[in-house]
Parts: sequence; C-alpha cells; structure tokens
Amino acid sequence: MKRIKFLIIMVFSGLINISSSQDFGYFELESLNRIESNNGFSPQVNIYSNYMRENSSIGFYFFALANKNWGEAYGGITLQAAKWLKINLGLGLETNPGPYRFNITFFAYHKRMSLLQIYEYGGSGFWYRIRANYNINTHHNIGLLAERYYGIGPVYEYKLKFPLGFLGAPLMDPEDGTFKMLTSLRYYF
Repeated sequence: MKRIKFLIIMVFSGLINISSSQDFGYFELESLNRIESNNGFSPQVNIYSNYMRENSSIGFYFFALANKNWGEAYGGITLQAAKWLKINLGLGLETNPGPYRFNITFFAYHKRMSLLQIYEYGGSGFWYRIRANYNINTHHNIGLLAERYYGIGPVYEYKLKFPLGFLGAPLMDPEDGTFKMLTSLRYYF
C-alpha cells in the first residue's frame, strides 16, 4: 500500500512538472488483449513528460504507468548525445517486493524515420520496447513493434489535427505463443 501511495505521489509530481514546462509529453490509455480469448478491456494508463531547455544538451524526464496488477514510476536525465540521438537514464520504483527499477532509453531520429529503444531492469526482471517508425505524413505513422510480454508485429498510428492519436498493433508473443491486439488512445501535450 505504501508503494502505491508513493507511485500516486510521483504521478502527481510529474503532472505538476508537465503543466509548468515541458518539451514533449503524453497521457495514454492502453489496452492489450489476447485475440483468441474474450478477456475484455484491460486498461493501463501511461504518462510521459520530457523537458529540455532550448539549445541545451541535458534535460529531465518522467514516466509512470498503472493497471489493475502493476504500477511503476521513474524519472531521470535526458541527454542530447547527438543532433539525431537522445538518451534517457533513470531510476524509480515498481510494485514488487524488490521495488527498485533502472531505465535506459535511446531515441534516434532522422527526417521521417525514428527508432525508440526502452530497456528496464528491476525487482520484477528485464523488460524492453523497441519501435521502428516511419512518419508517412502529419497524420499517419507505420512501423514495427517488439515489446516484452506484448509481442512482435506491425504498428499503425493515426494522429488527428488536434493532439490526439490512435494506435493499433496486432502482435504475436514468442514467449507464450499467443496473438494479442494492442490499442491505445494518446493525448499529446
């Protein structure tokens, strides 16, 4: 219970930081469902904020997620390692008996292409998300997604004229052999 209260405090601290200044951020409602079963809507809330002053090579970031079985929050520094590469290094907590979690993220981008690699390690073990993305235009993104416990497959995102995006990805999880569908609604700020 103390960990959950701490995660809630970290989320609200992140929201206060988001509202005062940021470079990029989003609030996302995500659902992952096994295709062959009727497990209904399984919501997860994700929050991310990144702040970096103009012409600076160092900034800060914050991330938190919560669903009915899991929660984690962490933050740290963002480094502009090259004109085309950002690196995040952070520490945080998760709802696990071994609560500490470490994160490193690489975000490489060039014109319409980007590659995001997120790696985490903590009390619950290793996790990753790798997404290669091609921006067709201001509304359409396509790519490939590989995420531990989710699966591997194509991903499509549609962004409206205002800062709202819809994402869908049919995935095959090589760890448990199941097919899953990832859907999300993301508000950018």
